[in-house]
Amino acid sequence: MISKTFRIARMIVLASLALSSAAWAATCSNASLSGTYGFLHDGTDSNGTPLTAAVSQVTFDATKGTFAGETTASHDGVIVTDSLTGTYAIASNCTGTGIPAGGSPFSIVVTSTGFLALHLFSEGFAVKQGSPTCTNAAVEGSFGFQATGVFLPGAPATGAVAFIGELKLTVNPSGEGVISGRLSASEGGAFAGEPVTGSYTVDRDCRGRATIMPKGRSEMHFRLVVVDGGHEMLAVETDANTVVSGSLEKNDLLQSF
Repeated sequence: MISKTFRIARMIVLASLALSSAAWAATCSNASLSGTYGFLHDGTDSNGTPLTAAVSQVTFDATKGTFAGETTASHDGVIVTDSLTGTYAIASNCTGTGIPAGGSPFSIVVTSTGFLALHLFSEGFAVKQGSPTCTNAAVEGSFGFQATGVFLPGAPATGAVAFIGELKLTVNPSGEGVISGRLSASEGGAFAGEPVTGSYTVDRDCRGRATIMPKGRSEMHFRLVVVDGGHEMLAVETDANTVVSGSLEKNDLLQSF
């Protein structure tokens, strides 16, 4: 899928920049990867077909060289939420290794905003949380939304899917998060656009949930992790028989209108 290709290309470019910068400055250590991050990652099978999609919130402790957090993932359309722990080490050239408890190692490249990670048939990127606590009101505004993946048999449609849209997040007088906007979708080669409504909830730990309801279509449910001080959210769809992930990025150009 095009967006998947762009994401991989972006990772390669960022990794190259991070490596070249690190080689010049050679200043990284475990302290360069410290605090809480949102981590969006997905994987494919040996044929390149999307197999997993996941969003994690991970906290790194530089003094101990450990990490811990929680992951919500779709494994071939089965949605699970698990805790994760492990160890990590970052070298002076800003590359490193993470070792999840009970899992195999993955490679890390530290960037100015977070890190990139690569595992067998799996890759992803992370952005620092940037805020100690979150609320519904803290993420009010207009967001660009994109998501890609596949719908498996048993979902409302079957095949490769991609979504893009502009979503407005507001808080009503009762303090509840409300979503409005428009979404365009490509599903199995068919393209459609429709208005959407919905709701969202952001907890103080900067994790949240969203429901998006396109007109005349089935509801879509997402698990969110807020990053970059509320300017971005990483998301994975939590409906059965879907392997879909994406992000929401605040459109600061629209905040003044």
